[in-house]
Amino acid sequence: MSGRSLVTCYESYLLSLKTCYASLEQGNPVPECIKDHVATLISDYVGELLEDHSPFCILGVGSGDGSNDLSFIEMLTKISPGRVENFQFFQRTIEPDENALSGFRAKAEDLPSSLKCRVDIDFEWLPIPYQEYVEHKKKVDVKFDVVHFFHSIYYVDVETALEHCYEKELGAKGVILCAISGEESAFVKYGKAFSSQGLILNPGAYHSSKEVTDVAKKNGWKYVECPGETRLCDIAIFDGSSVEGNHLLDFLTHWVNVSQAASQENLQKILNFWENECTENCHGKKKVKMMLSMVIIFKGCK
Repeated sequence: MSGRSLVTCYESYLLSLKTCYASLEQGNPVPECIKDHVATLISDYVGELLEDHSPFCILGVGSGDGSNDLSFIEMLTKISPGRVENFQFFQRTIEPDENALSGFRAKAEDLPSSLKCRVDIDFEWLPIPYQEYVEHKKKVDVKFDVVHFFHSIYYVDVETALEHCYEKELGAKGVILCAISGEESAFVKYGKAFSSQGLILNPGAYHSSKEVTDVAKKNGWKYVECPGETRLCDIAIFDGSSVEGNHLLDFLTHWVNVSQAASQENLQKILNFWENECTENCHGKKKVKMMLSMVIIFKGCK
């Protein structure tokens, strides 16, 4: 098996991710899931922490350009109307890619006035991988109210990361949030179908919500899995001359330039899988169902 895993080439990853979001009906599902589901599920519990803790401390693991992180912070300022007048936040941001981190810094320096008037945020920027962060963590350190993995749980060992964050990062009370593919997502099905054939360069990319909930069950943690969001993806990957189609195929397979790197036989197997997952709409466009789930783990909750 030849080729590079997409996660090893951030520029290619970012380009393919943007292509994927552009192909989804209604775009990136994470901010909508935060607004429509997470806010309701954590409002009472986190509302108490917002009142009691100043600053309210957040650990963002793999924050990318910060879009999801800022959507989450804005949601937090709205779940306790009248209870807190001026929010004080501290966020430690772990993001190994300097370009992504620079994008987040730029957003943080130019917050919308609607958010700036309600919250003061102190950011700590850590341009290192999560694994390095854990290895060098201080014995006496900040305890966090929230730890979130909005698009990074795919790139760590799920059980090890969750147990570390629950035991070492959260205080006596807190919440861990994981955005991850639902068990019935075509993305997860692809990982299962091809793992035994040696065609998965990055197995972690195909983690499902079940792997997160299994860890919670094993440890006796209280958790909920929110309904999440389902998106139909316009899967225009069958025209080999399509630039956008090739970028999307890279994301679906987590290979860099998979149409060139894979053998013709393996490429055809991959295309056949996605063809079988597709339905056609009234305009003849091929669509496939992608499902995002959000698993929320509570610590110190009776």
